[in-house]
Amino acid sequence: MVAKKIRFVFPVFAFLSLLAGVSNGGDRVGDFALIDHDGSFQHMSWYNDQNAIVIMAYSPGSSDTDTLTALKALERQYSEQKTTFFLINPGLQTDRARISSDLSELDLDFAVLMDDAQLVSEMLGLTRLGEAVVYDPSSFEISYRGGIESLEAAVKRTLNSETSDFLTTAAAGEPIQYSSIDAHQNLSYETDIAPIIAENCATCHRDGGIAPFAMDSNLAVRGWSPMIREVVLTKRMPPGQIDNKVGHRIKNEMNLSDTEMQKLVHWINNGSQVDSETDPLTALTWPETKWSLAGQIGEPDLIVKVPPQAIPATGVLDYRDIPLDLGLTEDRWVRASEVAPDKKEVLHHIITTVVPPEGRPDPQQMLMSLIDSLPEEKGNAVKAEIFAAIAGGDQGAIGNIIGKVIKENPSIGIGQILGGSNDLPQFAGYAPGNAVSIAPEGAGGLLRAGSSLSLQMHYTTSGKEVSDETEIGIYFYPEGYVPKERMAGGVGNDFDISIPAFAKDHQMEVVTPITEDTDLYSLMPHMHFRGKRMKFMLEYPDGNDELLLSVPDYDFNWQLVHELEEPLRVPAGSQIRAIGSFDNSTQNTANPDPSMDISWGEQSFEEMFMGFYSWKNLDQSGGGD
Repeated sequence: MVAKKIRFVFPVFAFLSLLAGVSNGGDRVGDFALIDHDGSFQHMSWYNDQNAIVIMAYSPGSSDTDTLTALKALERQYSEQKTTFFLINPGLQTDRARISSDLSELDLDFAVLMDDAQLVSEMLGLTRLGEAVVYDPSSFEISYRGGIESLEAAVKRTLNSETSDFLTTAAAGEPIQYSSIDAHQNLSYETDIAPIIAENCATCHRDGGIAPFAMDSNLAVRGWSPMIREVVLTKRMPPGQIDNKVGHRIKNEMNLSDTEMQKLVHWINNGSQVDSETDPLTALTWPETKWSLAGQIGEPDLIVKVPPQAIPATGVLDYRDIPLDLGLTEDRWVRASEVAPDKKEVLHHIITTVVPPEGRPDPQQMLMSLIDSLPEEKGNAVKAEIFAAIAGGDQGAIGNIIGKVIKENPSIGIGQILGGSNDLPQFAGYAPGNAVSIAPEGAGGLLRAGSSLSLQMHYTTSGKEVSDETEIGIYFYPEGYVPKERMAGGVGNDFDISIPAFAKDHQMEVVTPITEDTDLYSLMPHMHFRGKRMKFMLEYPDGNDELLLSVPDYDFNWQLVHELEEPLRVPAGSQIRAIGSFDNSTQNTANPDPSMDISWGEQSFEEMFMGFYSWKNLDQSGGGD
């Protein structure tokens, strides 16, 4: 580890050298986002309530320790003046544990931005370790780039709004090698860029796709290239990204690889040149069907039409409960199902419930059975709370009471409240990016003759009156075939939500017990507009834990089921901890009203905190045939 001796003082010559590097106007580099070494999502525009951001290049074992100590002293001095300090690792070290260990040894607590693709460090113009920039998170301009000796003077100039001129000084740290810049000087649109667009973007960005514009030719890609660069550097696209450097591999992840990001950004930086008359994007073809499963298992065997739903132009709409008669006269085993939304601009979500021929279980009866399963003294206390809430007319308190019971008795699980049979199929619901349910080959659920579906449908208004005619497709196994295995799953749900007004990082956790040996297949976080992040930890019976999945930048608009690349064997007695947070501040651009204290509620402007899980129990003796 390098430890050069420097004095943390700013003599006159340092300030004069700073002025010698003045050029007119700040250097606008643009917005960006990176995940830090602790797994938190750091988006620069979120810090636009700060006066300045200081970012210094760093790598464990190679950075000058006195420089880091000096930077920490500056942070202590200026953090109360709305100045945020980061370190950035320019792709030189991807081992986050190594970085955590190094910071601990140095007694430093900086968040280290993990720039594994080196694109942000390159954009900021960082050339040496120990070199720092002063960045404006409102204008996305750099007002200073240089060494630690002149950094305080640069920060002062920014805080005093003395000038927006761009200042530079020399830094003395080790050079940063940018390996991909030279390699990407002559990228081919045909062989390097078009395949990335085709694989990651064109499915949505096409004529008739859900994206607002098509990327179906080199002309379109070139025209949209500034936006492509921006959404890649801010990680806004592809949507629903996970932190794929940690946790388990996810089958349906939407992330670009580091190399793909480098190629796209460098090609755009170099002028978006097209090298050939051949355009692979114009040759793409798409199936003439609304069913995304068609290419995998064909067209649905049964299509059920939802009665037309009239949606007004404005207003807040209550949830709609729509019964659907399936018209089944014989029992059928279900392999898969899919929702084909009609008016995507107004359909927010669908939750699908299978109703057996005898009807739904009575929820009050299930609740009382749940309470009766508790020790007598505790059960009586819960009953007293519920009766008091009913007598006082406070129906909302009942949900909080149920949530408290589940928290205090994690072995119960939310499934005991929801009820259901092991044989019932898991049915597709709908949320943006999530419209399919498909069981592994040989697994399925039984729809008995006379069964129906109940749809909880939530619409939002779009400023225009429309009529929605959504459809649901069902895929059956062949008649007479009985799958040997049943899928199951669980829900972690916390009704006890209390988010203070203007809270930037209100944290919550909900635990879901695993009562049988299972193979875990998928995980899905669910929050509303104020949802910020969620990760899933698996705690084994011996107390050891393992990170399954991290969604560091939760987006209410993309509620995805994250499928494990390989099912994970989970022993009975384990529990899944969903750990997340809410952003109820003005920094959250999706926040309907940061001045409100937020509690649990079904509407989007209220909140939920849920984890959905799909698993298959190893012991299949409970499933009938």
